[in-house]
Amino acid sequence: MSTDPERRSEEGFRRLMAFSDAVVAIALTLLVLPLAEIAGDLDEPTTVWQVLADHQSAIISFLISFVVIWVLWRNHHRIGEYFNSYDPVFVNLNFVWLLTIVLLPFATALIAGDRVERANVLYIGVLAVSILTEIAMTWWGSRHRELLEDAPDVEAWLQRRHGVGTAVALVIALIVAIVVPDSGVWPLFLLLLSGPIEGMLTRFGWRSEAGSSRDQR
Repeated sequence: MSTDPERRSEEGFRRLMAFSDAVVAIALTLLVLPLAEIAGDLDEPTTVWQVLADHQSAIISFLISFVVIWVLWRNHHRIGEYFNSYDPVFVNLNFVWLLTIVLLPFATALIAGDRVERANVLYIGVLAVSILTEIAMTWWGSRHRELLEDAPDVEAWLQRRHGVGTAVALVIALIVAIVVPDSGVWPLFLLLLSGPIEGMLTRFGWRSEAGSSRDQR
């Protein structure tokens, strides 16, 4: 019995993106559960300010992770705007990205407790894999243009750096976290350097591989 080639429709791509959005929404919801447990464990009358002071590590970790997942989803959404189809590689990359998203609430709980050694290394490592996966999605699209929208702004999108500065900053943050185990989430503030790093790449003539390959044709 012969088998038909796998069908890939625009509707299938939309369902893949909708599924991804649902996973992100669940991950954001899971982030707040440890904070809800803090409220439930209060036995004596207290003040909001005292609760915030006693659990500032958990609260800061929640806020950082909420912003991180939001930024990751925003980047993923922008990538999806330029695709109109998919293939097995794109699906696999997308599910690796989803794996990092669902791991972030777990990693957040570890760093919020201040009792797990090198939990920050796991957290930053998961974040780095997530960013690198998004970069890989864009690179794959540049190599398989049939997956992309046929629109005039696609070429300009492919020539941008797509988070390379952020990836470099995360690698530096990961090294800092390994060398200084007690640094907590503070190495993540190196992400503020992602803009200057991309500026340096531009200044030294770095261009996306997609743009260079186009110039060679």
